[in-house]
Amino acid sequence: MSEQESYVYEPFAETEEYKKVNGEIITEWVDLMIDRGTERVDKIVDIATGVGTMVQLFVSKLPEQFNYSEIVCLDQSAEALKRAAEKLEKIVPAMSFINAKIQDAEIEKQSIDVVIWGNGIHYLTQEEQVESLINIRKGMKEGGWLFFNTAFYEGSRPQDTLSFYRTQVKKAVQSLHKRGIKREREHKRAEAASFHPRDHYEELVLSAGFKLVEAKEYAASLSKEAWEYISSFQQYASGALGGYPVEEASIAMRDAVEPAIIEHGREENGTFFVTRNWLSVCASA
Repeated sequence: MSEQESYVYEPFAETEEYKKVNGEIITEWVDLMIDRGTERVDKIVDIATGVGTMVQLFVSKLPEQFNYSEIVCLDQSAEALKRAAEKLEKIVPAMSFINAKIQDAEIEKQSIDVVIWGNGIHYLTQEEQVESLINIRKGMKEGGWLFFNTAFYEGSRPQDTLSFYRTQVKKAVQSLHKRGIKREREHKRAEAASFHPRDHYEELVLSAGFKLVEAKEYAASLSKEAWEYISSFQQYASGALGGYPVEEASIAMRDAVEPAIIEHGREENGTFFVTRNWLSVCASA
């Protein structure tokens, strides 16, 4: 994911739906740490920070006695890190920033208590995922925690929602054709379109030297607004409409949300929703 793309994606991370499902996931992460005997957290690393939504949620759930001393925000978007600093400066006692890809970042060995990584691991190739987790593992204290989640895996689309995706893509393609936009024959498949199964991520943490503690799925009801943000994201659009010009595909996918969600979504008080599943993975060093 490019610097520009990681930054543009942030409106979705600011939606109430995103905060709700991730708040539920993070609450269970913190409860799991406490149940397993964790009594203190000094250094927390937030990977793919964006504008800081995940780490803000995480520290808000920590018991006061944890008394963390440092937050490290890592993102390949300098602009996103700037916004994260502005957002977090009033609630975080000490922050540092790493503007890099996680697989390339220089991390002090055995220095980290907790790593969180919100909805970003699926953008990496399998090789990059392995490299990233190995790099993270080197920086973990023994007994430290790795938490990550993804809404782009094999089980993220419940069977009864597939008609929504089919209709969205169909209408997006129709829109592109009406505008005379053609599909190229050869195209590279976006990583966001590579929906790995749950056991891929379970095996991934084990291969990097972590102990798998828990893998759990959560359901989130996403509104039209949330789907428009997701569909506007270029990697998502290029995964669904491979071969079409990326910017045009993003516009077409965004505009196709409304008719698709009205036809196939679940209505509650005049608002339409489509369910998306999140996979949460918890591992210890």
